Amino acid sequence: MTRGARLRIVAVAFAVAGGMLLSCSAPTADMKKEASARMQMGVTYLEQRNLPAAMRELTKAKELDPDNPEIDMMLGLAYQKRGDLEKAEEYLRMAVRKKPDYAEAHNNLGNLLSLRGKSEEAIQEYEKAVANVIYPTPEYGYYNMGREYALLKDLPKAEMMYQRAIVLRPSFAEAYRGLAMVQSEMGKWKESARTLEKMVEIAPSHARGWMDLGRLYLRLDHTGKALEAFRNAMANSKDPGLRAEAAGYIDILEQERR
Repeated sequence: MTRGARLRIVAVAFAVAGGMLLSCSAPTADMKKEASARMQMGVTYLEQRNLPAAMRELTKAKELDPDNPEIDMMLGLAYQKRGDLEKAEEYLRMAVRKKPDYAEAHNNLGNLLSLRGKSEEAIQEYEKAVANVIYPTPEYGYYNMGREYALLKDLPKAEMMYQRAIVLRPSFAEAYRGLAMVQSEMGKWKESARTLEKMVEIAPSHARGWMDLGRLYLRLDHTGKALEAFRNAMANSKDPGLRAEAAGYIDILEQERR
């Protein structure tokens, strides 16, 4: 091999090595900007339930800005939507490893673990979410902990978590409903009824809340109030099953009044 040929080979080798170094280097400002734009497009596609397009945009965003925990979280949510819970957990854990105080990612990881039947692990993630004092919606973390403690049959803790969620957001209808269900299971029927009364005051079109309240009124022997609650449930629902159940109660109660 001539000296010139050897020099050309060395030059090519340096060029390849240089390209590899560039490909492994930190993303430029333009790359990050494009990654952010693609991530937002991916989020929009997720909201539109266009999973293939969402995965395409989020995967490209990940290639452009691989260290961005927000992209990891959105990929986790996308895989969750696809039903690939293992892959979803992988990406959500990746997000919180990169940013340990990422409250939203901890909350989403908790939701995923809940879906997988891992209540105790889910609670740990919710605790990390609410521990972040700048998390804008800690009421969701407390609500989620209430749900998991209820599943674990730790009813006093479930009651406390739902109450915290309500303190943080007094208009949180589902937190009132969760609290009422726990109070009912604990035998606190009057307290449960008062909680549901507050709920339907806040959310008067919540048909299932009216159904729950009607059943509680029956337990407390308040038949007149129960009848009115079941009528409100019917008036605020298009669900055939719920309407049929409410109609059944109404028929029985009206017959008893004749």
